[in-house]
Amino acid sequence: MTYEQPKLNHDSEKFKNAQMAELALLKAYNLKEIDHWFTLKDGLRIRVSEIGEGKPVFVVPGNTGDMFPFIPLLSELNGYKFFIFNRPGGGLSDGMNHEKVNNIREFVVNIIDEVLDKLELDKVDFMAHSMGCHWSLWYAMSHPERIHSMNLIANPGRVMLEKIPLPLKAMTLPIIGNIAVKALVPKKRSQALNGLRRMGTSDTALKKMPQEFSECYYYFQNLPNYQMSTLSLLKTFNAKAENAINGKELESISIPIQLIWGENDTFASIEQGEKIAKSFPIGQFKLIKDAGHMPWIDQPKAVAEAVKTFLNTKL
Repeated sequence: MTYEQPKLNHDSEKFKNAQMAELALLKAYNLKEIDHWFTLKDGLRIRVSEIGEGKPVFVVPGNTGDMFPFIPLLSELNGYKFFIFNRPGGGLSDGMNHEKVNNIREFVVNIIDEVLDKLELDKVDFMAHSMGCHWSLWYAMSHPERIHSMNLIANPGRVMLEKIPLPLKAMTLPIIGNIAVKALVPKKRSQALNGLRRMGTSDTALKKMPQEFSECYYYFQNLPNYQMSTLSLLKTFNAKAENAINGKELESISIPIQLIWGENDTFASIEQGEKIAKSFPIGQFKLIKDAGHMPWIDQPKAVAEAVKTFLNTKL
C-alpha cells in the first residue's frame, strides 16, 4: 500500500494563523505575494510564492522549506521575480514524512523538475539556503541544462562533511530526536527566535526585526506537521551515507555557483565553506562578516549586494 503524505487543512485555525502572520510580515516589508498552488503527480499539494517583478529566480528555502524567512532579503532585491518553492513539510505546503520516500534523491530531483515545468521555467537562476542548497545541488547534478547559475547561502546541508555535527547526529536517534525536535517548537512567543540564536544570528540583529517576523516563526513552527517533517528530514539526510554529497560530485557541476557564508555559521567552519566553494569548477566564496547561518538576517544589504552582483555578472 502506498503511503499517503499528511495533508494540511487549509480551513484550520493553525493554517489561517500562519497565513495571516506571513501576510503581516509581507506588509511590514512592503512586499506583495501571489500564491501558486499545484497538486503534483504523487498527490502532494505544493505552494509556490511569487514575489517581485523582473528576471525570474527560483528559490529553494532551508529548514523545512518556509518562504517567510527570505522576506527581509527579498525586500532588498528589486528587479527580480522570485518563485519561492515552499518545500513539502513547510511554507503551507502539505506535510512530509521524508522517511516514507523510497529514494529521497530521486524524489527531490523529480519534484523540482515538476515544479519548474508547472511554472514554465525552462532555464532559470537558482537561490537556495541550507538544506535547500543540498536539494538544489542534487538537481544541478541531474539537470544542469535547466540552471543558469546558483547562489547558495550558508552551509549547504550534508556536503563534504566527514562527520555529522553532533547536534544533527543526535536528531537521528529515535528517543533523543523526538525530544529535541519537540523542544524546538516554541511554547511561547518569546521562544520563537531561539533557533536562530543557536545558528549564530546575533541578538542585535534579532532586536531589529519587526514583531511580525517572530510571529511567523511562532505560528509556522506550531503547524501540525512541523515536528514530523523536521525530524524525518534530518533522519533521512543524516542517517544514510549515500545521501551525503562529496567533493567529486561537486566537481561534476559545471554551472556558475557562488557560496555565501556567514562568519558565525554554527553548522560548519569558514574553512569548510572555502573548501566546498573550491570544489566547484566555476565557483566563488563570499564571506559575510558578523553573520550567522541565515546571514541576511544579520546583514541584509551585504547579502543582497552579493546576490545581485553574482546574478548580474556570473563568472
